Amino acid sequence: MHVTYRNSNQESLTGFSLNVQQGEFVVLTGKSGCGKTTVTRLVNSLIPNFFDVELKGEVSVGGLDIKTASIREISRKVGSVFQDPRSQFFTLHVRSELAFPSENYGVERHAMQTQIKKTVQDLSLNGLLARSILALSSGEKQKVAVASAYTLEPEIYVLDEPSANLDEIGTDQLCDILKTLKAKGRTVIVSEHKLSYLKDLADRVVFMEDGKWKEEFSGRDFFAKSSGWFRDRGLRYSDKTALQPAANAFCRQENPTPFLQAVNLSFGYKRGKPILDNISLSAYRGEITGIMGKNGIGKSTLLRVLMGLEKPKGGEILIEGKKAGRETRIQNSFYVMQDVDYQLFAPSVWEEMLLGCKAFPDIAAQAEKYLRFFQLENYKDTHPASLSGGQKQRLAIALACMRNTKLLFLDEPTSGLDGENMAKVSRIIRKLAQEGRCIFVISHDYEFAANTFDKILYLAADGRLTRMTCNNQE
Repeated sequence: MHVTYRNSNQESLTGFSLNVQQGEFVVLTGKSGCGKTTVTRLVNSLIPNFFDVELKGEVSVGGLDIKTASIREISRKVGSVFQDPRSQFFTLHVRSELAFPSENYGVERHAMQTQIKKTVQDLSLNGLLARSILALSSGEKQKVAVASAYTLEPEIYVLDEPSANLDEIGTDQLCDILKTLKAKGRTVIVSEHKLSYLKDLADRVVFMEDGKWKEEFSGRDFFAKSSGWFRDRGLRYSDKTALQPAANAFCRQENPTPFLQAVNLSFGYKRGKPILDNISLSAYRGEITGIMGKNGIGKSTLLRVLMGLEKPKGGEILIEGKKAGRETRIQNSFYVMQDVDYQLFAPSVWEEMLLGCKAFPDIAAQAEKYLRFFQLENYKDTHPASLSGGQKQRLAIALACMRNTKLLFLDEPTSGLDGENMAKVSRIIRKLAQEGRCIFVISHDYEFAANTFDKILYLAADGRLTRMTCNNQE
């Protein structure tokens, strides 16, 4: 296969071939931008039915040619699960979401109800059936996304980085679902950077590079490789129990006064229980503070309160010992959001790098330097929306480097990143801290946390923070 996206000057896939047998569990991996997602879009026929591409070669899925079959025909054969399950929900409640695919295809009511009951039983969804989708954790949403596809009994499941935004509990839930699909003989194709949870599932692993098939292994042989082998290929595979904290370069004696302090901070929405309950914390220039906790617990809310985007119900926030209002905190802060699509506005990567920056003599040279560092120099004229998820994430972090703010807040900055780029992000965050910035980072990524954070604060369900070490997250 050869695939070139519209307005792109390079192929996303070059001479790529893949045969998957019925009932096989295949993992696609490789560095960000290697073409994994494009392969999944061919399997579920989003290419050529949704994405405008130049397509050369043949793709047959369940006996159907994607060039001639309708997306309606293909989607009866293929169930799709995306990195962000919110992008594929159509209703507000789990029960109606499970019914929606069958209703969309005009399945007779009795047959629909029978299949929903079977789905709930097979995938252990009884506890979620009466819930609102908006109230689910990320792991539960991903579980519902798989279940929604399951109700149509497709032959093939294709999942694009399904664990990217999940905590450990959510990843375990996803793993259980995939075990069920494998045990029932379904064909599963997973595109992933985070590989450890797939160790006992993969029949075959395909390593991709620059849009090409590079290497292929049995699951057993792939996961038996050394950590150095994975590192040399820019892949991520590690046992969190073996991780050691990074050498701590931060010295509090050189920064005796906290740069940011929160004192008895509380926050909650109307008629809801407190999300933050009487929280106090201190953070210093040059220090990287990690915020960890389960999905949906309020970590992003904590950052938004600290930087001034949300108003606390109680307590106060100080900068360098002085009470700092919302405007002061906003002016001193830069925020890299979990969903970076919400903060990319310019028509090209180059214009995005310069947007909102105060002009200084070497601004262009600075932008060039960060684009090279994050391997985005060849995408200067590319619209940010056409970048891969990992490339967008790297661009957003490059934007943070361009803004010389004293406070830097990052929400899941390694989501969608391969091992090589995760290490790059870790190095650049440490460099920014050494320049005197005060940095807060939300992450579920144990490998990244151990290599990056100076301290970890764990946010619990009761809205309180506890101090943790890198080797004892949970």
